[in-house]
Amino acid sequence: MGLPHLISIVGAGPGDPELLTVKALNRLQQADVVLYDALMGEEVLGLANPTAVKKYTGKIYNDGQNQRARQDAIHNEILHWALQGKRVVRLKAGDPMVFARGAEEIRFCRANNLNFEVIPGITAGLAASALFHIPVTERRKNNMVLFYTATREEGALNELDSVVQVVQSGSPVVVYMGVNNLPNLVADLATKGVNKETPVLILSNISQAGQKSWSTTIGSATEFLQENKPETPSIIVIGKHAELV
Repeated sequence: MGLPHLISIVGAGPGDPELLTVKALNRLQQADVVLYDALMGEEVLGLANPTAVKKYTGKIYNDGQNQRARQDAIHNEILHWALQGKRVVRLKAGDPMVFARGAEEIRFCRANNLNFEVIPGITAGLAASALFHIPVTERRKNNMVLFYTATREEGALNELDSVVQVVQSGSPVVVYMGVNNLPNLVADLATKGVNKETPVLILSNISQAGQKSWSTTIGSATEFLQENKPETPSIIVIGKHAELV
């Protein structure tokens, strides 16, 4: 806190402004500049210092941007404002260290000798678990949880064998950013021997107005998606005990 240009990499949580931490709220109210991501609601931004510069620096799936170039531009914004001695809040949905490129921004701050901190936020997977009453761990039922992004490289889903092992153990897999690839994921799981009756929950607009849940199974998920259009962003929970308490 001694240097004037504090860079606060802040997790804003899943969207409900009341789920911000006290520290996150304090930094927003002290900020000179807020660099905010996609999916950031107006209610959260409205809590920032009214004189702060608010600049959108978001990236959305398949939005046509070069993601590496966009991240470099975010780094340049951080450095630009730091060199002016400004207090910068880099506001990120969820938690900065869960599928959010927080590590890249930390490395950039260190490489440029910037005074920075990281403020945790509630990641959407855990928020969904709590708000929809889905225990991702429960005594004598499931002893672990896997956070997963159903991303593809060279036509194949990453780390699929790990997903199969966790699901077959009875523990849940919590899938981020996975609705578009869900048909491929369930087809691959079924091919690898996962029971087609395994529950699949799709949870949309976590903590926000209009949050909603859908329930299907591995064997029925593709047909379900042909008939229903869950809103994104969504969290998907797959597992034997993936059910509302």
